Amino acid sequence: MDIFDYLKFDDLVNFTQHLVQTPSESGKEKKVAQAIAQEMEKLHFDEIQVDELNNVIGRIKGDGTGATLLLNGHIDHAEPGAMPEPYSGKIIDGSRFGVAEPVIYGRGAVDMKGAIACMVYAAAAMKKAGIKLKGDVIVAGNPFEEESAAKGVLYMLDHDGITADYAICGEATCLNVYVGHRGNAEVKITVKGKMSHASNPGRGINAVVKGAELVTFILQNYTLPKHDLLGDCTVTILDFVTATSRKAPVVPDRCEIYVDRRFLPGETKEQIMQEFRELINKAKTQIKDLEAEPEITKWGVALYTPPEEVIVEKLVAARQKVMGEAGKLSAWIFGTDGAFVAERGIPTVGFGPGNEYFAHTPEDHLPISHLEIAAKIYAQTVLEICG
Repeated sequence: MDIFDYLKFDDLVNFTQHLVQTPSESGKEKKVAQAIAQEMEKLHFDEIQVDELNNVIGRIKGDGTGATLLLNGHIDHAEPGAMPEPYSGKIIDGSRFGVAEPVIYGRGAVDMKGAIACMVYAAAAMKKAGIKLKGDVIVAGNPFEEESAAKGVLYMLDHDGITADYAICGEATCLNVYVGHRGNAEVKITVKGKMSHASNPGRGINAVVKGAELVTFILQNYTLPKHDLLGDCTVTILDFVTATSRKAPVVPDRCEIYVDRRFLPGETKEQIMQEFRELINKAKTQIKDLEAEPEITKWGVALYTPPEEVIVEKLVAARQKVMGEAGKLSAWIFGTDGAFVAERGIPTVGFGPGNEYFAHTPEDHLPISHLEIAAKIYAQTVLEICG
């Protein structure tokens, strides 16, 4: 029998539906972590643990003579918003999403409970087939991905002692191999003005007006780097907050501008801060009475794993075997926890079912066929790496 014969597709679909039907917004992952641990127990994983943050970690053990592979993803999801029936987990006609096959619908289906289910079943197939691995395969589901800078995965690496020779991040790639993504810096720019009575605005310096002028200047004058594979860097205004409460009619003397700057591997915090300072200094030559100071408030790590890295080659080979073609290497638009795994010296590549375009949208869904294909490719990669 082939290893793929040990992947129980109907059970995989049912498990994915169960995960989608289990709400797990960031900070509320306990029930879904328990559900995953129970499935791992049913599938006879050698080791299973759920830590105090609700990282759920399962291991199929090798004999210690080969490489360890980490199959990794997050188990929380974005808030459902106005999404109808967000936790139905129903199988529906995918034509409404432009998909010519049935799909599983619900919040977290594509981002990324389907991938977690595939990873669990791919690892379990080794056990069912009686394959004696040389290296361990670890399946880990992490909390707190959506609302924090890798709080869950960093806790797993630091406190649970999880390490590996290679890793696959299962965020949606539409069944392509992704070698990275841009990083993201959130920059807060504090603009200071001078308060006065609103009936006499000429006596003050309106921080909101100065801030609006600065926003326009930044968007028109920020020259950003480009990358053939990871994509062009971008700058986006996230928020604009004034410090006054409007209890009295006053000219606001302070506002805060929050900016998202996507960056490439190799760009540093110091470099990006210097760029913003230089932009502000140039803006001062055109905006009278401008006083502003930037600071970085969030930092999401960039990821790039060279195509010649072993894990990339093995994953591409697995895709070739299952799908009949290697496909084209690409990159995510958004950031992932995989970058933080790679930052710890574990070469990390991306592969997952579903289209990232539908993450965090009311159209959150996962094509049924992607589950089987992804599970097969994960399983084949386990064989390639752990042997």
